[in-house]
Order: sequence, then structure tokens, then C-alpha cells
Amino acid sequence: MASAFLGGGGENQMNMPQIEIQQQNARTAIQQSRPQMSVRQPSATLEINQDLAGTLNISRTASKLYIDQSEAFADANLKASLRQSKEWSQIGEQAAMAYIAKTAGQGEQLKKIENGTNATPFIARQNGEKPQRQAGMVMMPESAFKVRFNFVPSELDIESKWGKPTIHARKNDPEIHIPKWQTDVYLEQKNWITFSAAGSTVNQRL
Repeated sequence: MASAFLGGGGENQMNMPQIEIQQQNARTAIQQSRPQMSVRQPSATLEINQDLAGTLNISRTASKLYIDQSEAFADANLKASLRQSKEWSQIGEQAAMAYIAKTAGQGEQLKKIENGTNATPFIARQNGEKPQRQAGMVMMPESAFKVRFNFVPSELDIESKWGKPTIHARKNDPEIHIPKWQTDVYLEQKNWITFSAAGSTVNQRL
């Protein structure tokens, strides 16, 4: 605010009125608004569908145990007809070969009678004597290994069929909020001016 005075001075002069002027300049103000920026990121949307109505197949074969007692029965002379006939054939063939060898040997002995050998009584005694039988104890069957075992274990087969999961993923864009900044300029105080008169007495001596 400013003030000024207008008028004359001196005691011999007329007391002139004085004008007092008061004024006030205008004044402006600035107001700013700067709100903060905000960023929000929503989570992604994930959907998973799984069909649990699958199938499970389990199959199993039966285990098998094979027991072969043919050799153990053979020790007790319990044999199949084909095997029995084959063995008898072999025994007969061996007996025939042994008889031929024995007869041939005795013939050779008889050929030497002319040399003064006494082969006839020896051959008669050899043909007339029966072999002595010997008694003994044997195991039946002779060994436990005569019984053979063959075991085939069972087999387990498992087959499962399950549906594959269906996965859907969807991203969500970020939410960004940027408010605008604002600056306001306003008149905080108006300008004004006033005039006033003072000292209106007149010096009459003049």
C-alpha cells in the first residue's frame, strides 16, 4: 500500500487542503496440483480342466508250477510203456551180445581140447551155476534231484488312460492411472486507490 500527500506549506500562506492518496497493487497467486501416478497389475487368469474319469486296466497271468517225477517213478520201475519197451529192447540186445560173446569164448576153449586142456568141465560148471544174488538197501528214489521243478511266475500288466489337462491362461493388462497436473493462477488481492482531503482551514491573514 502506498500513500501520497498533495498541498502547499508556509505559515503566511493559505492553509490549502491536502489530498491523501492511498493505493494497493494487485497481487496474483499460483496453486499447483500434482497427484501421483498409480499402476496396478492384475494377476493372470488361469483355468485348468482335468477329466478324472480315466480307465485303469490290470491283468495278471496265472503262475505255473511244473513237477516232473518221471525219473523218481523210474527208480520204482514205474515207467511209461514206450520207455519200458525201449529199455527192454536195449537189455535184450545187451543180453544177446553177451551170450554171443560167451558162446564164442566157450567155442574157442573147446577147440583147444585137442591140446589136452580140460575145458569141458569148466564150461559145464560155468553154464550150470546160477549167479549169486546180493541183498542191499537203496533209496527210492535214489536222490531228491530226481524230482524236477519248473516254476513260471505270473506276469502283471497295468495300463492306465487318463485325459490330458486343458490349460487356458489369459494375461491381464496393467491398469495405469495418470491424473493430469493442474496449475491455477488466481487474483489473491485486487488493486485499489482512495483519495481523501485534509487541512481545509484558510489562513485569513493573507
